[in-house]
This record gives sequence, C-alpha cells and structure tokens, in this order.
Amino acid sequence: MSNVKGQSSLAKISVIVPVKDEADSIRQLLQGLSAQTYQPSEIVITDGGSMDGTREIIRDYQSSSAIPIVLIETEDALPGRGRNLAIARAANEWIASIDAGIRPRPDWLHHLIAAAEREPQAEVIYGVARPITDTYFTECAAITYLPGGGVRRSIASCLLRRAAWEKVGGFREDLRSGEDLLFFQGIDATGVPTRKCPEAVVLWELRPTLAGTFRRFAAYSRSGIRAGLAREWQYNVSRLYLLMLIPLLASWWFWPLLLAPVVILLVRATRRIRAWYLAESPSRVGREMLNPLRVSTVALIGLVIDLATLFGMWLWFRHDRFEPRGKVVKGDATG
Repeated sequence: MSNVKGQSSLAKISVIVPVKDEADSIRQLLQGLSAQTYQPSEIVITDGGSMDGTREIIRDYQSSSAIPIVLIETEDALPGRGRNLAIARAANEWIASIDAGIRPRPDWLHHLIAAAEREPQAEVIYGVARPITDTYFTECAAITYLPGGGVRRSIASCLLRRAAWEKVGGFREDLRSGEDLLFFQGIDATGVPTRKCPEAVVLWELRPTLAGTFRRFAAYSRSGIRAGLAREWQYNVSRLYLLMLIPLLASWWFWPLLLAPVVILLVRATRRIRAWYLAESPSRVGREMLNPLRVSTVALIGLVIDLATLFGMWLWFRHDRFEPRGKVVKGDATG
C-alpha cells in the first residue's frame, strides 16, 4: 500500500459523516480528511437539518475539494439516520465512519486500511478516539467519564464493509445517542469478524464547561433509556443515590453521617484519578490522588453528570415512556 496519496489493493474508500449545526467544526473536519496520507475516493455527508450555515460551508468546500464531496440534505435526521443515508448513498463497499467535531490524525485512514489488509477476514476495523485535554477542566472531565486513559472504541473511528452494516440492519434512527452502542452490540451478536487498530486515532472535543457537560449528559441519559441501555448506566447511578439516602436518614440520630455522601463522591473521584494516571510513575499517581483541587474538581464533574443522568431519566419519564420505538423525539436532538 502506498504511504502517501496512494491507492490500496483493498478497495476505494468512502468516508461518511452525519452532521447538524456544525458550522464551527465542519471546515476543520473536511481539512483533516483532505490532509489524509491515504485519500478517500469520496466524502458523503448527511446534513440533518442545519440552521447555522453548515450546508453553505460544505457547498463552498465542494467547489475546491480534490476529493468528491456528496451532500445529502434532509430534515430532522438524528445520527443513526444520517449514517444510514450516507452508507446507502456511498459508492464503495468499504466505509470509513467519522463524526463532526472530530480531528483525524493525518494517518488515520492509512492505519485503518492497513489493518484491514493484514486481516482480510475482518469486516469491521475499530480505531480509537482520544479526548482533547488541552485545559484543566477538560482533563478533569476526561478523568471523570473516560476510564482507561480516555481511549475508547468509537463509531467516529471505524472502517466497515457495507455487508456488515446490512447484517446488523443499519443504525437505529430515533436516538440522539446510543445508536452506535446498539450497532456494536449487533456486530457482536451476529458474529461479524472484527479487529482493533489502536494506531488509527481521532481526537474529539469535550464540553469545556459544567453547563455544557450537564446538557450533553442529560441528552445522552434520555436517549440511553430509549435505547434500552438503562441497566448499563442509569440503574447504577440510581442505586448509588438511593444508597446515599441511608446515611442521610440515619444522620437524624448521628449527625456526622451527613458527610457520608461527600466522602463517597470524593473516594470515587480518587479512584478515577488513580485509574487515569495508572500508567504514570507511582509518584505522579500519588501526587494527583492527593491533590485537593484535582479530587474536588473530578468529584464536582461527577456530581454534575449524575444530576444530568437523573434529569435525563425524568425527561424520558415525562416525554418518552409511552412513545413507540422508532419515533423520533424532537427534544432528543438537543445537547
């Protein structure tokens, strides 16, 4: 395989992207795809109803791009529908999936293709997504909700055969988030051969404020319940806070128990910090675990995410519990 601007014996590659209101990030993504050391044969973008000029930016980029860009315009399309429309329209058997707000490293596509060539039986190649931790807050945010050093399997760094998408039945289209997790579960359940490619890295931006973090996780929580994933997240959060009620009620007889919930959140934050820095030197791990600012910030972000989770559960109960599966809920597109 050629390393620079080459063509692979594998096949031509279509890159697909679902977008909505991404005027601030879409140009950067297109520039990142244009700068790949292995050039895709086309970029297929589904715009799900942008109102901020995203479509105009894409059209402007089309006119000067060396890579053909296909723009599918539709209204009120959540990510799953955006992906399905783009894959259905793509001209090639091999599909590389990425999202807006993501920064692919220049060799991202090259590594995915190389992995597929090394493992010809594989139908899905998983790259990894790493968080951008360029501020103190985003570093603490990554520690809070991205275990394992922030490296995670993501649909935003993935190469798959069209046949694998067809076997699973595509992406569920009525969810703001979680459609990728359901897709991965379908891949595992149907026995589609997969491989990991940790060298294929994309970088993604975290919400830089507590308010933005709350909005995002409230939307994720609401959509996660609609996706049937509550046992993997919301049940655990609910159970934790129900357990916290025990010392609060017992504090009627022994007031120091009022501090128990705070201690629990601080201990949880300390454990997350240890897990994040585990690959560092023991002195670094100990220093971060004993850093009161670090511990308190991680604990606060964790509390905000818990409250957003509970609020998302309330939104689901109030608006969605009687909605049939498959119906798109307008409010689910926020966050």
